[in-house]
Amino acid sequence: MIVAVMARTRRRVMVRCPIVKGVDLPHLRYFVAVAEERSFTRAAARLHMAGSPLSQRIKDLERELGTPLFIRAHHRIDLTDAGEALLPRARDILDRVDALPAVVADAQRHALRPAVIGIAPEVTPSVRDNVLDTLADRHPDIAAQLLPASTAPLLRDLRAGAVDVALVHGPVDGEGIDSLLLERSPVGVAVGSKIVAGQPDSITLGELAHVPFASINHEAAPEIYRNLDRLLDRHGVRKRITLPDDNFAGLAHLVASGQAFTLISLGEGIGGRMFAGEAVQVIPLRDTRAHISTVAVWSHRRAEAEPLIADLVDVVRALR
Repeated sequence: MIVAVMARTRRRVMVRCPIVKGVDLPHLRYFVAVAEERSFTRAAARLHMAGSPLSQRIKDLERELGTPLFIRAHHRIDLTDAGEALLPRARDILDRVDALPAVVADAQRHALRPAVIGIAPEVTPSVRDNVLDTLADRHPDIAAQLLPASTAPLLRDLRAGAVDVALVHGPVDGEGIDSLLLERSPVGVAVGSKIVAGQPDSITLGELAHVPFASINHEAAPEIYRNLDRLLDRHGVRKRITLPDDNFAGLAHLVASGQAFTLISLGEGIGGRMFAGEAVQVIPLRDTRAHISTVAVWSHRRAEAEPLIADLVDVVRALR
């Protein structure tokens, strides 16, 4: 009877003791194990440690909190009021801590991976949309950012690592660069209606030898323009007008006014849209099989070392 009264008195005192900060997570684990097992021996076995160190850790926790957490009786351990109050909170803290690895793993699974995809002016909407749609379907965790530019700058950025995959106009050569043909479109002539009589079904370059050929800066795609110059020379087209930079608007003015002609893709590229509403005819070529190729290019080294690049390559290969 005296023991019971003393126990009740001790419990009332424990509730009024202040709780201080600085509790370690391992101490909370020790406390929860003892509270659930109601035995230092069973709790020590559960924690894979000896009973004496466990008892000492509980005493350290009680000293840190400034109040006993257990009533230690012969062959029995009970929680004090402070221990009862602490137990659900300690369980909640430990559950939250134990859940952190899963939270981080889930965040990693849902984190978007940014990717820069370079795209040249004559890439058709169908190629562009097929790449983006396939990317969204096969790798929804990749967030694509399109970087419009001409072929040469995009290849420089690709080699520098600023572009992950580029959709450019080929052929593309270079050490460490892999490429895949995505589309080949025939080339036609864009010429002012005042230069060509009627509406011919086709035309030869020789028929336009007296008209200057206009183009944007050849540095935009040097390999393409080297091949194009050879083609024009073979057909007697000697006069050239080269506009600075990617001045497509200026190119449209020259062609529509009859001062020059140019070559454009007969596909869905920018060429047809550039002359919309202008007095310009787009006529297929009869004497040549000239075409413009769209290729996807990437760094071979990065594709082997980086999962992001490998996934982007997986997308463009799926389009074949």
